[in-house]
This record gives sequence, structure tokens and C-alpha cells, in this order.
Amino acid sequence: MEVAAGRSDTTVSAELGTTRAAVGKWRKRLPGKGLEGLLDEPRQGAPRQIGDGDVERVAVATLKSLPCAATHWSPRSMGAKSGTSAATVARIWQAFRA
Repeated sequence: MEVAAGRSDTTVSAELGTTRAAVGKWRKRLPGKGLEGLLDEPRQGAPRQIGDGDVERVAVATLKSLPCAATHWSPRSMGAKSGTSAATVARIWQAFRA
């Protein structure tokens, strides 16, 4: 599909199931960077501190085990078990609720 074929960002975004902003970004990047320009660029903010393996370990432990003397995990108890913070556990759980 030729993005620059004279169709509007709205039309292209509707056909591809994406946003007008994404199509606009592609139109800006494509001429200067080619197909490489369509890849995500690094985002602002601090780099991720927890890896995919750690996320998987917390998720699996949450689903496959129970804490001693309790009926379910709390972010604090899972954090202690997994060696991560309660806030990190809460963010992992929130990501998987979506």
C-alpha cells in the first residue's frame, strides 16, 4: 500500500486499523529513513529495570503457587518471594489484567 498515493491519513488509518497520528508519523519518516523509519524509536524516560524473565517468573509464581498461611498473594508478599519491590509486582499484575 502506498501511503503517499494521495489518500488522507484518516482513510489510510481506517483501512489499516491504526490511528491518524501513526499514519502521519509514517509519512514523515518514510521519505528520509525508508522502511527503517517505520520501526519504533527509543522512548523518553529511564530504561526498563526488570527483564522479561523476571516478569515471567512473577507471573508464573502468582498463578502457580500460594503463599504460606494465606489464600492469595499480595504485592508485598510476592515481592518478598520474587526479590522485587511490591510496586514492581503491582505493575506486572496490572499489565496482565488488560
